[in-house]
Amino acid sequence: MPNTATPEPALTTSIPRRIELVDAIRGFALMGICLVHFMEYFELYWINQDPTLLHNIVFFLFAGKAYAIFALMFGLSFFIIMDNQARKGVNFSYRFAWRLVILLMIGYIHTLLYLGDILSVLGIIGLSLLFVQKLNNRWLLIAAALCLVQLPFYYQFYAALNNWPGANDAPVHWTAFPEVYGAIAKATTFSELIAINSWDGLAAKWLFFVESGRGIQLVGLFITGLILGRIGFFTQVERFAKTRVIALVIALAAATLFYFLDDYIKQLPATILQEKGMAKMYLEQIIGSYLSTAIMASILLLFIQLYLWRPATKTLNLLAPCGRISLSIYLVQAVVGIPIFYSIGLGGYLTLGQTNSLLLGIAFYGLLIAIAHWWVKRFYYGPVEWVWRSATYMTTKVPFKR
Repeated sequence: MPNTATPEPALTTSIPRRIELVDAIRGFALMGICLVHFMEYFELYWINQDPTLLHNIVFFLFAGKAYAIFALMFGLSFFIIMDNQARKGVNFSYRFAWRLVILLMIGYIHTLLYLGDILSVLGIIGLSLLFVQKLNNRWLLIAAALCLVQLPFYYQFYAALNNWPGANDAPVHWTAFPEVYGAIAKATTFSELIAINSWDGLAAKWLFFVESGRGIQLVGLFITGLILGRIGFFTQVERFAKTRVIALVIALAAATLFYFLDDYIKQLPATILQEKGMAKMYLEQIIGSYLSTAIMASILLLFIQLYLWRPATKTLNLLAPCGRISLSIYLVQAVVGIPIFYSIGLGGYLTLGQTNSLLLGIAFYGLLIAIAHWWVKRFYYGPVEWVWRSATYMTTKVPFKR
């Protein structure tokens, strides 16, 4: 008798097609994140800052930019997943929301070890994509621009300039983080570290994402990634050859303009706008946010141009396996780095210094590249990716070993 039961949707067991360029970009972003993590001693650098030239160069290139590229790729992944399921006639919205809940849980566990975790933030703020996915590209572009322009800062600047009640109070995370970092540095056991990160650290982190504008910036980057996915920016590379060059010129020009404007504003007297208050700081944050976005766009477009240059493609593709198992690669950084730098382990934040930490970060990511190459030849997913996908579809029938 023939089996007439409706088969389980293919999405639970099918192997997704990879876009090597996108994987290489993810691998590059993860490399930048790794180098920043090591140079800031997984956050403890901010207890006793040492802004060396090497530190300034690495942070200028990657701090806030690598994670922004990662967020852009998150928006692109949302499009790829939703589009693939729509082609099969599947409404994936509720399943994607559940997928984000799982990511939030993974991120929260990671946060207990490392306060700088971004996964829990992606899990919550990523829900915004479900509310805008049906908008056409014109409205999505407007929404992304409104987020990236950082409108709340303009309100805060105006309020501070006019001395509205509370407008000139220092952001709460300015005082919350020093206390949290000090407590983390003194923690000598995992239980103490977990206790700090599970509440005080978590509160400080979310205050930072709200008060610094990083939260609304993430939404803008997610939407931008969604738009780029829709128009085929990463899959129809020849079609956008001229557009990429024009965009790169504009991004570099904007980065240059905002760099000098940022430097000029920072050198102005603190009393240039008011005798006492936060107006100048908010102005600095506005320009600094634009500068960071322009640098991120420049680096991303330069990477794509270099990737599409045939002599460089093979070299840059060395990063692609890390991009294929990006979640596992991201998590293992803290698993290794925390015992190196924190007092619960070797206490390296007091002894290693910036140069040694950078060299250690480079060596460690080189090792991760080698491991990733070995892994993807034998497995379809990274270990955490497999768990995430299996939990998303609530089945263990997800192919793992090749």
